[in-house]
Amino acid sequence: MLKNYFKIAWRNLFRNKGFSITNLLGLTIGMTCTMLILLWVKDELTYDKFHSNYDNIYEVIANRDFKNQVFTDYNMVLPLNQAIEKSIPQVKNAVVTTWSQSNVLSYGELKLKQKGYTVGGRYFDMFSWKFIRGNAATALSDPSSIVLTLSAAKALFGNADPINKIVKIDNDKNFKVTAILDNPPGNSTFQFDFIKPFNYSSPDIQSSMNEWGNSSWNVLVQVVPGTDIAMLNKKIDAVKKQHSPHDQISTYFAFPMNRWRLYSDFGNWSKRARLRGRLIVSPGRGGR
Repeated sequence: MLKNYFKIAWRNLFRNKGFSITNLLGLTIGMTCTMLILLWVKDELTYDKFHSNYDNIYEVIANRDFKNQVFTDYNMVLPLNQAIEKSIPQVKNAVVTTWSQSNVLSYGELKLKQKGYTVGGRYFDMFSWKFIRGNAATALSDPSSIVLTLSAAKALFGNADPINKIVKIDNDKNFKVTAILDNPPGNSTFQFDFIKPFNYSSPDIQSSMNEWGNSSWNVLVQVVPGTDIAMLNKKIDAVKKQHSPHDQISTYFAFPMNRWRLYSDFGNWSKRARLRGRLIVSPGRGGR
């Protein structure tokens, strides 16, 4: 009987070709769109989840109140990460980074414009980037070291071994390649071609380490699981204001990585919302 059903269905398909093609095409398009939407939703909901510390990573940001006009500022002072890590037991690790920077990396006659970060603290202990060559413990131990992604290494050196090769940045300083990372996944907030460390012996960096008013960097903290975040926020705010007692317009707090992708565009928020203790956020700040 089942065989007869198939025969009848097959005959009907050929008897009404136009109708059959229209229905089959509609079904195919519908199924394809559904699958693409599901893949997109999965990609959005798994943003940054490949980091093993995903649930315990926070970005330190501030609400700044200028005559009842409040905006959220992501720029922090350079020494804040060390002060937080030393002062707050609930903070397991704190790092500071520049924002994404474009630099020209050169090797011999080859020059390529690449994007990357300069970082301070135990950066590779916080973030779970996959090492192809080298290791997290020593990759940034020297201030003249640089870690490249696989695509950047291929572009600069081809199939040659990149480890211990010297690249020049912006035709100025030399850096030795100490490790190679797999390329960041597409659903990663941080997209880059290289990572290099702060040179804390540099006069400019030493000066910035004593500057508590110049906010130009990104500070991230990894907290102990189970930390009371409301209490953590009070402690972070207190640490900053201990060093900047003149800063009476800012409130500092930690914003979780699991909300960066969909809930990280703050904008201004009203006095009424502040009095009720709420943060008004809108979806999607995007990459950095």
